[in-house]
Formats: sequence, structure tokens, C-alpha cells
Amino acid sequence: MTRFACLIFVLLISACGKIGLEPKHEVVVNYDYQLIKVDYSRLFKNRDRLFNSHLNTPADSNGVFLFEYNGNRYYHPVALCFRSLEALCDYSKTADLLYLNHAIKSMEALRAQATRHQDMLYFPYDFDYDTVGNTTYIAPWYSGMAQGLALAAYSRLYYFTSDDHYTAIADSILRTMTDFDSEYSTVQNYQNDELFGVGSYYWVDEYPDGPRRYVLNGSIIGAMGLYDHWWVYGDDLSRELFSAEISTVRDKVLKYRNPGDISAYCLLFRRKQGNYHVVHYQLLQKLQEFSGDAYFGKIADLFISDHR
Repeated sequence: MTRFACLIFVLLISACGKIGLEPKHEVVVNYDYQLIKVDYSRLFKNRDRLFNSHLNTPADSNGVFLFEYNGNRYYHPVALCFRSLEALCDYSKTADLLYLNHAIKSMEALRAQATRHQDMLYFPYDFDYDTVGNTTYIAPWYSGMAQGLALAAYSRLYYFTSDDHYTAIADSILRTMTDFDSEYSTVQNYQNDELFGVGSYYWVDEYPDGPRRYVLNGSIIGAMGLYDHWWVYGDDLSRELFSAEISTVRDKVLKYRNPGDISAYCLLFRRKQGNYHVVHYQLLQKLQEFSGDAYFGKIADLFISDHR
């Protein structure tokens, strides 16, 4: 198929009147996906039955979920974004303001501790976190997965409320998705990398600090915020960035495959976890749905044929 020939397009990230980006030029592999606008119910994290995440505990005095870790409780950026998206899913089905208000309270609790850098908004983890490979992320640390999910949440809040306040916040988060250079950066333009191989690729990085790991699920989930921003606003920059991300996934996804076994969580440590193997399958199916590219579905089926 000529549409998916291995071509390198110039992803021109230029000044945009809507969000006021500084001109940047990054050359990355990009197959220029035009994207399919699915029904709201088909967006990432949505499901048919209610989540009722407002009942999750422990929580603060406003009912906002708290993450327990090493004997303390924290606002966890990804966890709160998930709870907000779940509440908005419930609101879409019931029109019950309880759910909408819970989503707002959760995101505003997260925003209250955000870091503003120039005209960009970053959501820090304010606790040290130990992972595999003797890697410790020292607070405050930042994640492209959290940035993308926050972009999704604030884009959907605007969709339901038409409140321009949420657009302003979403735009300040979108700017972070082209910040390759600051100390807070959570996206990368990897060129001829040892793990990734030859080429220049855009990557939403779940763990941008420390050794490069290339966590598959965190990168795709973070990029879902770009799709959501495009879905709500029709913004061409978010479409281009999402296209660049899934072009990367298309070219590199087989690096995660372990034939006849569970797929690798990341490329550095290649840890195998059954639950993330299923997540990989589900995310690749979503990419097929959003892009129209059947290749993602074929690889999803291949992963499941390796291990069910």
C-alpha cells in the first residue's frame, strides 16, 4: 500500500495563532494519518457500564482520590486523570452532575500542584518512585503519559461544558507535547537510537528521566490525549503529533514482540507481564480504529496469537 510506504515526512511544528507555539522544526517519520472521528463512547478509557470512580478510597475531603505509597498519600497524576476520564464517561451516560463535578474536582486538585514553565503546564509526581532495573525517579518528576491524559481530560471537560477556561488549560498542556528541550520535557525526538534503531522518531515518553526505556503502553496512552484534543477541537497540530506518534509505533512495535510469549513492557528491561500484554493488544486495536490502518489490528492479533 503506497499510503504506508516508508517515507519520511517533515513534521513542521511552527508558530500557531491558536496556541502561540514558538517555531520549532523537527524531522520525524510521519505517515500523515488523517484520523477517523469515532463516537464519544469509543474514546480511550470509555466503556458501557458505569465506573463510579467517585467512590474510590482513600480520598481527600473533596472526594478526590489519593494514592498510597510507602506509607503516605499523594495526588497521582495518571490516577487522577483516569478517575476524571471515568467520571466523564459516566456523565456522558447519565447527565448526572455528580460525575461532571467529580471530574472537575479531580483535575483541579491536580492543577493546583502543577508546575508552570513559560506558557506550559506540567503535572509533577511529588514522590520518589522505584521501578525495575534499580531505577528511582526522584520527585518532582514528570511523565508524558500524565501530560497526555491531562490533555485528554481538559479537552473533554471543554467538550461537555464549552468553558473556554478548559481550552486555555488544554492549550498550555498541548504546548508541552512539542517541548523537546526544557528540564521538564516529556516528549522526545529520538534519532538513530541504540534500542530504537535507525531513523528519527517522535515519542511520548512515560519515563523521560534516567535510562531510555521505551515503555509501549505509556507512550500510546499519553498520545491518546493528542487524539482527544484533535477530536474536540479539530486542531491540525494535535493531529500531526498523534500521526507522528503512531507512525513510530507502526515502525517499532515488533521490537516488543516475543514470539510465542508475552510482549515486552519496555525495550530496555524487556519485562514480561500478562496484564500489559493484554493492554498492548487493546491499544493497538484502538490505533486501528482511530487511524483506519489495519496493520495495527494485524499486530494486535499477532500478539494475542503469541500468548492469550
